Amino acid sequence: MKNRFSFTALALSSAAAMPVAHAQSSVTLYGIIDAGIEYVNHVPGPNGTSGSALRMQSGSLAGSRWGLRGSEDLGGGVKAIFDLENGFSVNNGTIGQGGRMFGRKAYVGLSTPYGVVTFGRQYNLIYDLMYVYDALNFNPSYSAQGYDATLVGRSDNSIRYTARLRGVTFAALYSTGFDSTIANGAQVPGHSKVGREYSFALQYEQGPGSIGVTYDQMQGTSIATQDLTQMRVVGGASYAFGPFKAFAGTRWLNIRDNNGTIANAALQSSLLYWLGATWQPTTPLILSLGGYQERTHGTAQKSTSGVLLADYFLSKRTDLYVEVSYTSNSNGMNVGVRAIGDVTPGTNQTGGMVGIKHTF
Repeated sequence: MKNRFSFTALALSSAAAMPVAHAQSSVTLYGIIDAGIEYVNHVPGPNGTSGSALRMQSGSLAGSRWGLRGSEDLGGGVKAIFDLENGFSVNNGTIGQGGRMFGRKAYVGLSTPYGVVTFGRQYNLIYDLMYVYDALNFNPSYSAQGYDATLVGRSDNSIRYTARLRGVTFAALYSTGFDSTIANGAQVPGHSKVGREYSFALQYEQGPGSIGVTYDQMQGTSIATQDLTQMRVVGGASYAFGPFKAFAGTRWLNIRDNNGTIANAALQSSLLYWLGATWQPTTPLILSLGGYQERTHGTAQKSTSGVLLADYFLSKRTDLYVEVSYTSNSNGMNVGVRAIGDVTPGTNQTGGMVGIKHTF
């Protein structure tokens, strides 16, 4: 018995010492914590009142988050990849994105020499490819996102393909139900049109210049509203020269009832366009300037805003920022410096913020 045990132990130790071929894998914990103090006027209050507000805001320059990102090398240039990303509020510790555990991103897929295919909840193509054409990067506050939250939208139940070759990026996305939190808003049996979304994007980068365009279409999120169609075309360009970088972009939105069966539908067409620039006078300091205007087709409604951001990096991971914005609304428009509806309709608004952001 003793000899048998010794032989078994020797065999096991020899096997452990032998080289074993296995796939290399890695998992990374990452995140951003961003908090600031904001002052803003003409904020709607109770019983039809309005006034100024001094408030703490979480994730103003970049949404506060933590995530797990990983990959496994399968050989032949193929990798299995995943990303799980949670959004939260620094103010009170609550989970963002409607209480979803991984509301920012939750996908798995394959990266191959012929492109990347991912499945799950992921950013729409408008954000993932077009934010680089806004000097403020579609920030949660004081940027083009304030005019249209879908510029930073996410799609549930989606499959996405992305390929890059010689400076050209092509991407396509299809969702069988882009918002699972809405009752009957995703994957309704017998009604495949409900909550459907698809989009295509094309981008070209060469040296200091870049140009891109994205088309996105979303259907209504119930059986009754499935024929309500939102179509967006977003395009932009940027060019860098020395410490300066210039930006230009536009978003066309058209909402229509394809079959004319939806009573009192909020149908509209609008055009949003912007210009911007960044300047890095010293290594730790970046100054960003953006101007935005939206016009609603067939009306005299117009909203115009300007944003100035000073971002100073104390280190590679920690920066302090100061941001100010002014928005002018006419004929009932209600675009605030931060978002639609955060200002008394038809009035102007001024906002300012001081904050700190740490990346890990």
